[in-house]
Amino acid sequence: MKKIALCLLLVSGLMAAENKDYFGFSAGNADYRLKTSALGVTTKDNMDDTHYSFTLGHYYENSRVSGTYTYVDSVNSNYSFSFAYDFILPVVKDQFSLYAGPVVGYTRLTDGEINLSGINYGGQAGVIVKVINNIELEAGYRFVMGTGNDKINVSGVDFNLESEYMKTWYAGANIRF
Repeated sequence: MKKIALCLLLVSGLMAAENKDYFGFSAGNADYRLKTSALGVTTKDNMDDTHYSFTLGHYYENSRVSGTYTYVDSVNSNYSFSFAYDFILPVVKDQFSLYAGPVVGYTRLTDGEINLSGINYGGQAGVIVKVINNIELEAGYRFVMGTGNDKINVSGVDFNLESEYMKTWYAGANIRF
């Protein structure tokens, strides 16, 4: 029943009339949380790096859908691709809006022989400020849970590795067309 209600909500948002495409570029910070377990001991480590994103999307009256490619500027060229659906709340008509919505995608996270790539899911929220007719600035925060895990053996000891989550903040510009 919840799935049907969610589908109806998404479809009703997509049926609105504004219909404007957009593309955007943003940059910010990505923080990965990784969990390592071996011999009954668990540690959690963070990988913190710069990321750059390119987004293609479509605006509707009070929502938008988008696909985003994010490149994380690390030694191993990690990246993610995600789809988002955002609900948009205009605060100042045609000038300033808030947005929030779900995100689902795939993250490639590798380091040498370690591969923590997998599906990610979570949410994002932020602000959109219109600068001129078709140009806007956007800033936001995204939190996604990771499903990637791997096992490696070092000197006869098995290490279990898990991707827990990724937090990103970003700022950039969008062009509507």
